[in-house]
Amino acid sequence: MTGRPQAARSRNGCITCRIRRVKCDEQRPECNRCLSTGRTCDGYQDGSQSQSLVQKPCSLRIIQHIPPGRKIQPAVQVNVDEHRSLEFFHHYTLPGLGPEVSSYLLQATTSEPVIRSVAMAVGSVHRSFAFVSDEDTTFTLLHYNKAIRQLVTSPQSKSTVLLACILFFCCECLQGRYKTAIQHALSGLRILQQQQLLPPRSLERAPAAVSSLFHAVQSQVLEIEGMEGLDPESQPKLSPPALNANPLQAGLPLDVRDHQRIFRQLYYRFVQIDALIEAFESIPNDNFPAHIAHEQQLLAEWFRVRADLKTWMHDFDCQTIHAWQADPRTASLHADSIAILKAWKLLFSMYFRMNWPPSELAWDQFTPDFQSIVSLVSIVTGNNCTNRVSAAHTVPSAPTTTRQDSRTPPRRSAPPPLLPTPPPPVPSQAIFTLSLGFLTPLYICATRCRDSTIRHHALRLLETCRRREGVWDSDLAARVARRIIAIEEQAAGVEPGIAVYRSADISLEARVRSSSPQFAEGRKATLRYVGGGSGPEVGLMEETIVW
Repeated sequence: MTGRPQAARSRNGCITCRIRRVKCDEQRPECNRCLSTGRTCDGYQDGSQSQSLVQKPCSLRIIQHIPPGRKIQPAVQVNVDEHRSLEFFHHYTLPGLGPEVSSYLLQATTSEPVIRSVAMAVGSVHRSFAFVSDEDTTFTLLHYNKAIRQLVTSPQSKSTVLLACILFFCCECLQGRYKTAIQHALSGLRILQQQQLLPPRSLERAPAAVSSLFHAVQSQVLEIEGMEGLDPESQPKLSPPALNANPLQAGLPLDVRDHQRIFRQLYYRFVQIDALIEAFESIPNDNFPAHIAHEQQLLAEWFRVRADLKTWMHDFDCQTIHAWQADPRTASLHADSIAILKAWKLLFSMYFRMNWPPSELAWDQFTPDFQSIVSLVSIVTGNNCTNRVSAAHTVPSAPTTTRQDSRTPPRRSAPPPLLPTPPPPVPSQAIFTLSLGFLTPLYICATRCRDSTIRHHALRLLETCRRREGVWDSDLAARVARRIIAIEEQAAGVEPGIAVYRSADISLEARVRSSSPQFAEGRKATLRYVGGGSGPEVGLMEETIVW
């Protein structure tokens, strides 16, 4: 029995329509299909031209694994500068966005002109960041503005707009303009909030991997600026318990990527419920039934998140040990990812052993944990100088009293031990990623650990690692951490950046209780510090930082 005859496909359509896999009306010199949607018609090519076009040095062919039944996209015609930027974007930017989102963006750069334009802008500015160069920004601005015009003048699908928001966010982060970056992210979050009202199987809903990136950005804003950094439409809402089921119940074993995915989900829930509780505590308690019921819902979710995180921590420990024993070669390939997850696990183990909100003195019991986090990050960055620093930072025992000759003048008391001259930093490769990295745990080490050995090591790692994890900027975090350390050292009466001290040497009154940065337009932020003592207004300081 013969099947239904297949209609012959026209191979004479324009390049743009063939890339988009839509029927072309074949009008010349530009087809009406492209013009009616605001796209640029890239013209036509016949069989005799196709080979020569592929061989031109300015032509970029994106080769990727295509599942069965899907055709490989043809080459995209670009000039030399565009080729260089797209190539950098594909090889260096996409891996930092995660494999799932990368596959969507890789395809979109060939089929959607607006995504291709903003990808060129991101690739250009990422290349400048990686090589610490002050290249002319004309190219970046040209394609950035071109993408904006394409979004405004041409109808785009919600998925395309969301992907564009992600890339605009990346472009602004790479330039250190975090206020504008957050505004792009909030635009995407508003679209996602609208899509939550659609049926679960709606084609208009964003893929889970894309939604996850926006939730990551939302969590970063909550970490740094709190609820004030989000508009009402973008603020997190308390989800029903059924939607927050423990992802670990799917069964064992799990690989490293599974653990990364699960921890990300749990971490976003932790940050969101923490922000919701903080916002709730600022509301006057009227003892109305609705107020009490909402408080109980928040606390119930808090304990669920805490229990799920503890379960993950236990399973991660067990499976990490098993992985190293069963397949050390494979485990070593994921050593950096495992080290970062271990750093986060240590941080949460500290959180769960403290009363909340914690006293600044409560952090002092975790000096060994802080040391472990710094050691793990040192391994990831390649700046593993813990042993050298620890030996040089050893605080000497109290001097013994000896009988002196009466004819010799009494000795002056020995000066306080000095911090050693830091070893020259190992040049770090510039990293840009939207994945959970180590900047948050490392920043906590620098600002909450009051052991000079550990906190100054953490500070040097922040200053030399050259990482941007979304709106977490290693250079900016280092500047804030250095300022907090200087305030505490000066208040405690120790030589800032020189004297060796232990946690007990920094009194509660000398400690900075909290710091709250608020990003401004451009490359500027306002920092608010709250010093030690009691009362919300004690030691309130405000500074402006420019980078």
